[in-house]
Amino acid sequence: MVTGLMALGTQLREVVDGFSELTAQHIRLARVELAEDARFVGVRVGVIAALAPLILVGYGFLCVALALVLRRVMAIDLAFLLVGLVNLVGGVAGIVVAARQLGEKKVLTETLTELEESTSIVLRKETP
Repeated sequence: MVTGLMALGTQLREVVDGFSELTAQHIRLARVELAEDARFVGVRVGVIAALAPLILVGYGFLCVALALVLRRVMAIDLAFLLVGLVNLVGGVAGIVVAARQLGEKKVLTETLTELEESTSIVLRKETP
């Protein structure tokens, strides 16, 4: 009887230790994955911030070109207009691409997969 209780105590301690280690591994994985996700988000936000001035420059050129075109129509005016449009289109296109990539990024995918696998294994062992 005492031997059976000792064996049960040993098994219980092993289960608790195993669960503690599993939890610690999930936390480590979550930290690594969060760092990678934060880096990805940071780069995309940086791209958006870097491309935003192109929109401002494009708007500025369009405004100057429009004012010059309305005042008098000359080739230099059309050049300003073309440069403004190129800046505007390039900036908007770059922000759209970066924003789309940002929206498609899934966070903590590996952690969630590992957690689901661990849960499935634990539940499978409990059911006969």
